[in-house]
Amino acid sequence: MTVPTPPPDTAGASPGVSGRVGPVSAGAARDARLAWIIGGSLLVAHSAAILTFNDMPMPLPGGDLVLAAVWAGALLVLAFGIRRSGSVVARRPLGVTALVIAAVHPIVSMLVLILVPFDPSDPTAGIMMTHTLAVVQLAALAVAAVVIGRAGAVPHRLRWVPLIVLAVSAGAQIALQVVAVGIPNALLQPGMVGLFQGAALLGTLGLLVLGILSIVFAPREQAQPGDPVQIFPPTA
Repeated sequence: MTVPTPPPDTAGASPGVSGRVGPVSAGAARDARLAWIIGGSLLVAHSAAILTFNDMPMPLPGGDLVLAAVWAGALLVLAFGIRRSGSVVARRPLGVTALVIAAVHPIVSMLVLILVPFDPSDPTAGIMMTHTLAVVQLAALAVAAVVIGRAGAVPHRLRWVPLIVLAVSAGAQIALQVVAVGIPNALLQPGMVGLFQGAALLGTLGLLVLGILSIVFAPREQAQPGDPVQIFPPTA
């Protein structure tokens, strides 16, 4: 008598392969795991570089562009996955679009500030443009974080972590901006400068945590049903 090996229990399976829990091919599981590891590693590298240089000039030519490219690579891999597997937004159009906008934002911002002529004697236009670009990025990240939470492609206990990280870091910076409005020459006050740097540090540390979580909780290949097992001798 032969008994087939029971199929794997998918109750705790990671849904990061294609946005749903259930049996998936070994190749799709490997692609999803690779997407999360690559995306997470790029986020860790991006955050580590920012923490290391701490607003100092990058020690290599074009360092800012390299940093922007690393950021873009991380978000694009996590948005699209690898061979359609591993998207943290389950390849939903709204989530993919939001992550693409957030990914290219630093490069676009650099090009805008280089190519658009601003009057040095009147920094108002430049400040308004900088704030507008920042709002666009914040909106894109917020939309992406909400889609991640709702799409079901990230384990349940982690799906709202990106939104929490964004809310804490952006909330701290917005609160400081509101406070700074009522303080004359706020950016010249050492205490305020330190607070702004601390708020920015929250965002960088949050990205570092997200990168580490992406690596640690990358989807794993599920065991496949095995061959039937002989438990009694065959009948004559």
